[in-house]
Amino acid sequence: MIMNSTVIVRGQVLRQIAGTENPKGTKQNWSDVLVERVYEGTPPPVIRVSWKSYAMCPRASLKKNDYGLFFLRASGSEFVLADEQYGVLEVSHWQDISQSPDPSVAIERDLRLAIQNDSGRQRIDDLLLLSTLNRPMPTADIRALLPSTDEVLESAVHLALIRLHDYSKLEAAGRLVETIPEKNTFKFPQDEPIYLRKDIGMKIGFAIIRIQDRSQLPVLQRFSVSTGYWLRWSAAYALRHMHDPSNVPYLIKLLDDLSPETRLQAMRGLQEHLGFGWVTDPEGVDRWRVWWETEGKSKYGSSLDTKGTFPGVPSRVLNNFRIPR
Repeated sequence: MIMNSTVIVRGQVLRQIAGTENPKGTKQNWSDVLVERVYEGTPPPVIRVSWKSYAMCPRASLKKNDYGLFFLRASGSEFVLADEQYGVLEVSHWQDISQSPDPSVAIERDLRLAIQNDSGRQRIDDLLLLSTLNRPMPTADIRALLPSTDEVLESAVHLALIRLHDYSKLEAAGRLVETIPEKNTFKFPQDEPIYLRKDIGMKIGFAIIRIQDRSQLPVLQRFSVSTGYWLRWSAAYALRHMHDPSNVPYLIKLLDDLSPETRLQAMRGLQEHLGFGWVTDPEGVDRWRVWWETEGKSKYGSSLDTKGTFPGVPSRVLNNFRIPR
């Protein structure tokens, strides 16, 4: 988002001017923002931002007294959000005094200071925002927040570490994904901690999908035989895109998964790695099983122990997920 912005500021909304709503439920709005700090561009002290709200479709809004970071592009004498959903991000008032000319560095420093001084939901939001900056950065101060008695904060720390390519706590992150709450309906505010725990836990799963560091293959392979269906699903995606022969037995085992999507990713991973195969369910699953018994096990079964299971994985985990023999 920083790259798509010509103006980046920190400030507060002074007033909101609502326009008329069209028949499709779209409303044009304007907000005047008092600029407190400029990270990019040369805006005036007060800027008018044009933004749209949509019926039944949440987007960024700029309401009176809102304070945050604004990512903008010039549009005549006004400004528009660089992204309709994430063009304004709520942040705390903490600011680093170093004033780096690089906006990404300056925002990172502000957020690091905020993480050390904020608490509760705001600290969690600080962490999640820092992890989206998409730039190399040290993570020691983030790891130092562990362990935590707050499961939501702990989940946010693990998500931030994975997004920042720090996999030193990946096993612990996997355990959080395994224990995502099953609850699907929430009453606010009392259920907010459970909602956040589930939401961030699922985002950890999506972050695991994107891991490309081959040194993490053993961990990802263990994830694929997890008792948690969301973690197995994430591992299936990750293993599919790491074309390593040692993945073959794990992908074969994932053909037994209860999730059709997990089975499909396993079949695609096998096909893409081996250069042939089937991706239909259940016919493809059956043909892959035959291939494993007649050809595959002799070529790729070195990862298995003498009982045809996986070293280091408790038998209770594999009881319902054993490779067909």
